Amino acid sequence: MKKYLYVALLFVPLMLTGCLSYEEIQVLKIKDVSYQDIKGSTLKLAFVATVNNPNYFSVKIKNANMDLRLQDRFLGKVNQIEQVELKGRTEKDYKIHISVDIKDMLNVLSLSRVLMNEPHNLNLSGTVDVKSFLYSKTFHVDRLSFQ
Repeated sequence: MKKYLYVALLFVPLMLTGCLSYEEIQVLKIKDVSYQDIKGSTLKLAFVATVNNPNYFSVKIKNANMDLRLQDRFLGKVNQIEQVELKGRTEKDYKIHISVDIKDMLNVLSLSRVLMNEPHNLNLSGTVDVKSFLYSKTFHVDRLSFQ
């Protein structure tokens, strides 16, 4: 029994050091933004994000605290993001669904016009929380533009 305990004590630190060598996840581009639904002042959008996760482990997007802007004009706050698992050691496209709390109906009208004609004028800024089995990290998103 002691032999198994020693083996476990040897491998646990090795596994933890692999998790501690964390490299930043990169969002390379955002494309194919689309309108999904509107209820009250909540607008649901979907888009495809090309994400590079250079780490050996998968992480899940848990929460987002971001602002949606049209150039520099504030449109609304991202109040929910669908949980997405980013596979380890991949550069892959992920479809992401968000809900945006928009207080001003004029912003909804201008946003619908922008989505049809010029989605590249939209951008997201804020923070995103990611989590794996033993690891969690908050990373900053600064003016991530749609294409």
